[in-house]
Amino acid sequence: MKKSIILITIATVALFAFTASPVFAARRRVPKVRQKTPTAITYSASQGVGSKVRFRPDRRALLINFSGFNNILSGSYELTYTANGVPQGAGGSIIIGDTETKTLLFGTCSGGVCKYHSNIQNARLIITSITKSNQKIIKPYRIKV
Repeated sequence: MKKSIILITIATVALFAFTASPVFAARRRVPKVRQKTPTAITYSASQGVGSKVRFRPDRRALLINFSGFNNILSGSYELTYTANGVPQGAGGSIIIGDTETKTLLFGTCSGGVCKYHSNIQNARLIITSITKSNQKIIKPYRIKV
């Protein structure tokens, strides 16, 4: 009986020794190098282009003044809102050094005739600027009309 157990054990060990598959190690993982792109988003009112946003006296438009262009490469602004359930918007690029007041109407103008929107909801203004250090700065505003 002891001989048969010993023979079975030796046969089992020999079977595993000759039929074992080789072990392969996994390849070493190399981390990807990240390139510096202007996708780093910072919400900061103290950086980027300076802006002063206010309503026109009749509250049918926004008036925006830009300043502080020292560290800015480029910028843009975008006004979006819903008027009578229809999405509307306006926007443009910031010209470096331009201190003129930009007017964003809640409506449309053509041929000197302006038609203003009514029932304005969810008005948002986003001012985006890219600094010389390649950082993207977004300044969001909620506008209550």
